[in-house]
Amino acid sequence: MRIKLFFICITIIITSIFNPLFSHKRALYNVIIDTDGGLDDFRAVSLFLASRDFNINAITSVDGVLEPYQTSYYLELLIKEYHHEGIPIGKGQSFKASKKYRDHALPIWEKVFGKAEDKKFFDAVELMNFTLSNSKRPNIIIALGPLSNIEELIRKYPQSAQKIEMILWYANYEDNKVSGFNYEENRKSFEFLLNNHAPIKIIHNLDYKYDDNFFELCSEINSPYANMFVKFFKDSKYTLNYWDELTVLYLLYPSVFDEKISPNHLRDVKPKPGNFLDVLVTTILNSDKPDQGIVFNEIPTSGPMVTNDINVFAEQILKTYGYAEFKIVAITSEFHSHMGIYSILGAKTGLRIMEYLHIGLDEIEIISMAGLNPPISCFNDGLQVGTGSTLGYGTILVDTVEEYFPSAIVKYKGRTIKFSIKQEITQNIRKDVGELISKYGLESELYWKNLRQISIEKYWLKVNRYEMLDIEDLTDYNIYKR
Repeated sequence: MRIKLFFICITIIITSIFNPLFSHKRALYNVIIDTDGGLDDFRAVSLFLASRDFNINAITSVDGVLEPYQTSYYLELLIKEYHHEGIPIGKGQSFKASKKYRDHALPIWEKVFGKAEDKKFFDAVELMNFTLSNSKRPNIIIALGPLSNIEELIRKYPQSAQKIEMILWYANYEDNKVSGFNYEENRKSFEFLLNNHAPIKIIHNLDYKYDDNFFELCSEINSPYANMFVKFFKDSKYTLNYWDELTVLYLLYPSVFDEKISPNHLRDVKPKPGNFLDVLVTTILNSDKPDQGIVFNEIPTSGPMVTNDINVFAEQILKTYGYAEFKIVAITSEFHSHMGIYSILGAKTGLRIMEYLHIGLDEIEIISMAGLNPPISCFNDGLQVGTGSTLGYGTILVDTVEEYFPSAIVKYKGRTIKFSIKQEITQNIRKDVGELISKYGLESELYWKNLRQISIEKYWLKVNRYEMLDIEDLTDYNIYKR
């Protein structure tokens, strides 16, 4: 218990010192993740997904620990579990990797998700090129396996190299020599990239392992990422080393790493001795913790600062939908000047868009199809607060030509995706509002009082943002699916 309390205290201290950026601002990095399906890759990918400091523009599989089709299949299920289904998945070619560690990793993937199916996915290299071509800012490629996909990308699309800020690669590196599984499986790819002056940073471990109490701490964190860590590893007989997950820790907490340039002009990165890496990981996994705002450090969620009718349901809302939704709906309602059904659904939609694509603020352009006539147009207010795309910033437009409907078309890095409130929900809204108008009249105080009540109890409390939307990808990718 004393060790546990010590870790909690250290977590608070390190979070206050090293917390790199609050979620209200833009993401720090644009990344493409390339993985071979190892269990350390699972940890790394999950940490990237848990952090709001990354625009995750694509995840691709490379032949290594697992077959590419297996890795892609499990990635798709993993991001669905985390509600980031909008991240495109690519599948690499088979290079006949040794699968040396397959028997270590595959049983755990199968325990959690069952046997993998050989489905169609975007071609990994084509997806990488599409992502880089449509990015205004350079991307960091997080290389968690052999460098095969990246070599093929540069050979086939040499212009894409200009859009790569860094290739952050986990490999063993001592005495200016590269070794380890990720290197041995495709040495030629590394030599090709080195000879072509690719911006490679090699990150490697001293001898850091996870503490025995780590999964007990994870069990107390209310987030899907921490829950999945526990599901994968709690009963594992293996000692867990810090390997590929060092990539995310380095980007978020660079001050706890040493970095130097080696004689062959590679950048060599490794953690400094004496760091509490477990604390940093649990800080990232605690993804729904309150963040500092622009004016308020934190908005109240209970007590005398919250109205009585919200106080009654606040605990249930927080437990079911999390702090982020509570905050966004609350701010929307203050901005909107009353508690309304469409403004609440707009806020939920905005948050869902950000989760679905896993992006930070100011990254998307939105065309709202909700028009400018209340009550449907109230959807626009929630949409602005939920996404941070505002009329003032010029990243949201309202279409006044089409038939009005609570939906939004989102444009992001060459992609076009439509998010629409399901028809059965809009039918229920028309019925509920119609009955209130018929009973009380639109100008009656009783109308607004009862509208507030059903807005809270029926549409905030009972409409789940993960189930209320039809999501349609309208993008013309022109990418061959293998």
